[in-house]
Amino acid sequence: MSEEKLRYFLKRVTANLHETRQRLQEMESAAGEPVAVVAMGCRFPGGVRAPEDLWRLLAGGGDAVSDFPADRGWDLDGLYDPDPDHPGTSYVRAGGFVHDAGDFDAGFFGISPREALAMDPQQRLVLETSWEALERAGIAPGSLRGSRTGVFVGATPSGYGVRGDLPAELEGHLSTGTAWRARR
Repeated sequence: MSEEKLRYFLKRVTANLHETRQRLQEMESAAGEPVAVVAMGCRFPGGVRAPEDLWRLLAGGGDAVSDFPADRGWDLDGLYDPDPDHPGTSYVRAGGFVHDAGDFDAGFFGISPREALAMDPQQRLVLETSWEALERAGIAPGSLRGSRTGVFVGATPSGYGVRGDLPAELEGHLSTGTAWRARR
């Protein structure tokens, strides 16, 4: 091998090594990057629709307990029974409710009205609050399509699930509308 060829290969290997070191350094620094909370969205009982509402409620010692919502299709007169063992009833007259949970704009998220009816209400709230958090951060939600962006969700089981009293035309949406509960 001529000295010229050897010099060429050494230069090439040196350049590749330099490039590899740079990429390794970038990957190592990215792996150590902290998680950044850039915004929040929330829905809680007591009229809490934003983080500021939550802090006001807490700082003011507010009470988030209210009467049962009238817009859920519940038989409010037949719902209460003082006997806690009476099936299908509640022995309390109030609780912590997100009263505007039914105001979900299914069309905005590309969800059909039937699918929205079958969907777990918490799943609808997750969509709304995730979108809100991104907007609060000054990020156009559509700009994140295909990116490695995540949303942390703090939630508890809602008690909703596959309900036997749903109309037959909603059955096809139950697997997607309630599936998120099984993935948690």
